[in-house]
Amino acid sequence: MTGDGYLLLAYTRCNAAKRLTEWAEWYDRTHLPAMLGAGADAITRFELTQQPVPGMPSIGFSHIAVYEFRGAGAEDRLEEMRARGRRLRDQRQVHPNHCLINVDILKAHGALGTKSLPSADLEGHIFAYVMPNQSHREDEWDSWYDSVHLPDMMQSQAFRAGSRWRRSVPAPYGANDLTLYDVAGMSIEAAVERSAGIMPSLTERGRKLDCHVGAMTFTVRSSGQYGGAGLK
Repeated sequence: MTGDGYLLLAYTRCNAAKRLTEWAEWYDRTHLPAMLGAGADAITRFELTQQPVPGMPSIGFSHIAVYEFRGAGAEDRLEEMRARGRRLRDQRQVHPNHCLINVDILKAHGALGTKSLPSADLEGHIFAYVMPNQSHREDEWDSWYDSVHLPDMMQSQAFRAGSRWRRSVPAPYGANDLTLYDVAGMSIEAAVERSAGIMPSLTERGRKLDCHVGAMTFTVRSSGQYGGAGLK
């Protein structure tokens, strides 16, 4: 994916635990097929590795669908996908327990804003929203992230790939940048352990920028018919 690529991330959950299986089947067999034709280059679906417990505090969603758009007309096809989703909701063609918690739209960012299409060996992802806590140092932080931090994380050999994304419409506060790590060839848990294991050494060697902040981070594994290689 070149710098003109986009991701649409749909954060979802079912609000009735007893209907979770029914909802998941609807999502795979009815909802995602209804979204086809708007021009996504790939659609994959994932579930949190640590699922919410009913009645207990949680991150607010249980699943995420990743729509990828690249190449000529990517932005137009993204807008058609959004319009199709609105039409389905307006026509009440959604499961009664379906909850669309949030939608993030991100544009490929910088020299490392590249991502290959998903493949059958994709176990899942780590989503890491990141930011500098000093806005006047954003350019410095951005350069450090490309030249130092992401290469360091890739050297942990925990990830098949890592790519950078930025909200298409930046929020005035909070994290606008996302790093998407692809995990293949090992479990999500093993990838997390391996990548976390290098952090003390990086800090000791002064390779962590003092204004860097990790915001929301979560791990997902492939889920349902459109997990892994997804639908293209």
